[in-house]
Amino acid sequence: MLIKNNRELKFLTMSHYSQIKEYEKNTNKKFFHSLIKDLDEFININFYAHQAFEHAFNGSIGAPVHEKLRNGAKVLEFGCGTGVWTTEVAAEYPNSKFYAIDFTTQNSINDNITFISYDIHQVLPFPDNEFDYVFSRNKTDFFTKNNFQGFLFEVFRVLKPGGWLEIGHTLFVDVSNLGPAYIKMDAAYISWHKERGIDFDLITHFEDYLQMTGKAEFISSQIVKIPIGGDGLGEFYSEAATYFVKLMKEFLAPYMGVSFEEYDRLASEIGDEIIDKRGEIYSEQKRVFARKKVMKILKES
Repeated sequence: MLIKNNRELKFLTMSHYSQIKEYEKNTNKKFFHSLIKDLDEFININFYAHQAFEHAFNGSIGAPVHEKLRNGAKVLEFGCGTGVWTTEVAAEYPNSKFYAIDFTTQNSINDNITFISYDIHQVLPFPDNEFDYVFSRNKTDFFTKNNFQGFLFEVFRVLKPGGWLEIGHTLFVDVSNLGPAYIKMDAAYISWHKERGIDFDLITHFEDYLQMTGKAEFISSQIVKIPIGGDGLGEFYSEAATYFVKLMKEFLAPYMGVSFEEYDRLASEIGDEIIDKRGEIYSEQKRVFARKKVMKILKES
């Protein structure tokens, strides 16, 4: 069962939304952030999404970097959000040094964590070949096709030759066999993103984009299906899904041209549709791995 205002995330000390507004005011830029405005709710849904992802993949890390992290490595989380991944993994690997960067950040009580507030669409504030491992989750849909290549270039620039990149994201649910309420909401969600230049093809075919950089090798991916509805994780995920729908109301209802009351009715219908289709619908979680190529230097004979 979802518990509101979970205080296990005590390390979050600053308001994401207020920082974003300040950033937009100072830079005269509009920041694509999230369809969720309320800070506490944003913390909650990120925490539950993190739990589902960790449970689905049976762990926080998929790349072959465990031994390196035990011995001591330099790690970057690109787009850390609430910082839950960095905080958990840094506690597990105290010999490694972790840096977490996003538009908004928090303070940390951990000696091996440095949070950095920064515009992640810009050149990263790190030298070349700095990190042994770069991790990111659910941030690829923050980039338009116009700046996506820049994102990949920066990630590979700061990654050491032979270092590993791991990118995780949630794939879309096939709504074709769901009810009209879910289909309507899904169409609005996709349309809202497309109007802001977000192309979900970048997520679906992420391996192809990695290949096109010419900098990646050993590219692979894993996809795990999570049932929406039913028992155990399925029940947890269905609650998280309906909770997420409700949290988007402030932005999505005006976009859809419906009242808050009508939106609440649609959200309730979606919950009923999920229950009716339990065992038939799944969410897919995907993570992609790649190693930065080690350039071979030819010796003169």
